[in-house]
Amino acid sequence: MKHNKFIWLLIVLSIIGTVIIFPSLPEQIPTHWGINGEIDDYSSKYMIFMTAALPAGIYLLMLYSPKLDPKKENYKKHSKAYSIMSISTVLTLIAIHWLTVLATFNVIKSMDMFIKLIIGILFVVMGNYMSQLRSNYLTGIKLPWTLASETVWKKTHRIGGRGFMLVGMVLICTSFIKGAFSFILFMVSLAVFMLFISIYAYLEYQKELKSK
Repeated sequence: MKHNKFIWLLIVLSIIGTVIIFPSLPEQIPTHWGINGEIDDYSSKYMIFMTAALPAGIYLLMLYSPKLDPKKENYKKHSKAYSIMSISTVLTLIAIHWLTVLATFNVIKSMDMFIKLIIGILFVVMGNYMSQLRSNYLTGIKLPWTLASETVWKKTHRIGGRGFMLVGMVLICTSFIKGAFSFILFMVSLAVFMLFISIYAYLEYQKELKSK
């Protein structure tokens, strides 16, 4: 994956913006929200530099970690999908950072709806491109059976991509519901999906073994 200049520009602008608004921040800023969307933990305002720098760190990790993967040649086959998934992750982190800033200044009262929308959209994007991923040790649904068989990997990611999109849609559609219900529904749907996809991969691998 090549460096994306636009993403680097956004990261740099985000950090510069953080430096500019830093003197105006209160000594304590919100850093955690409960499942009802209300603030339940605060940290020193210097923590804002960590959330500002996190997108850069994650992006660098995504850029260079494939070089360490024993299956690094497969990244050439899914470079577009991997790039879009990486960029989507970085954009999500930048958005969450600035939502935190807005919450600190009481521009938004609750992070509940915004976080659910952003994470839901990320799941939909990830799911849309998941079927394009080729076998590797860093990205995707890494189960013993998917890593052991290229065929099982492809089948699992084809089904898994749809599952990720469905879970994301559940979160998006319930994001306007206040309270813990939508979060619980998201976690239940995610747990059911992970259980289903694990069983599916196992059964497909057993089927492949019997066919040999």
